[in-house]
Amino acid sequence: MQDFFSTFLGNQYRARIVRAFVVNELDELTVATLVKRAGVRTAIAKRELRALAAMKLVHRGTRALVRMDGKPSKKMEEVWSWDAQQKNARALAAFVHEVSPTQFLEVERAIKGAGKVSALVLSGLFVGDHTRPADLLIAGDMNQRRLERVVRGLEPKFGREIRYALLTTPEFRYRLTVQDRLLRDVLDFPHRVLVDRTGIL
Repeated sequence: MQDFFSTFLGNQYRARIVRAFVVNELDELTVATLVKRAGVRTAIAKRELRALAAMKLVHRGTRALVRMDGKPSKKMEEVWSWDAQQKNARALAAFVHEVSPTQFLEVERAIKGAGKVSALVLSGLFVGDHTRPADLLIAGDMNQRRLERVVRGLEPKFGREIRYALLTTPEFRYRLTVQDRLLRDVLDFPHRVLVDRTGIL
């Protein structure tokens, strides 16, 4: 499926990096983290960061590295942040969300490639609510190793780590009957059902 934002910018790498910053607006990102979340090479990430910094859309900072014992060390690392106060940042973020909607069909096809899906629900990242406990709720007979690869392969398209909960179909049915907290925290809030072969949702 074509990514309009990449086509509009004429630069798929910048589109991925801007999207990564927009969906992680409150986070400080290292280059290594940005490389992972945007799915680009380090050299490309650094080049695009310089360009975005020149436009004052991102700014560079430093923070103390955390030692193994959890305490801050004297060593510092470079981090980058989205500048939400820049005059065009809010409009650009809204534009990113508007023209780069979650590609639901692509997600559905990808997950189905990892096994037999009886229920697939989008939450969290996919509906703009990062307080939810999972971005994907999946029920079915799935190859867990293949599913992990599929989900990690989707992450660069959406700019951040995708959290998912995997249940067997019987477990899914049972948890619904006992008002399981995880399911309620997904289904009682904005969500989108992509697959429901159980007929429950």
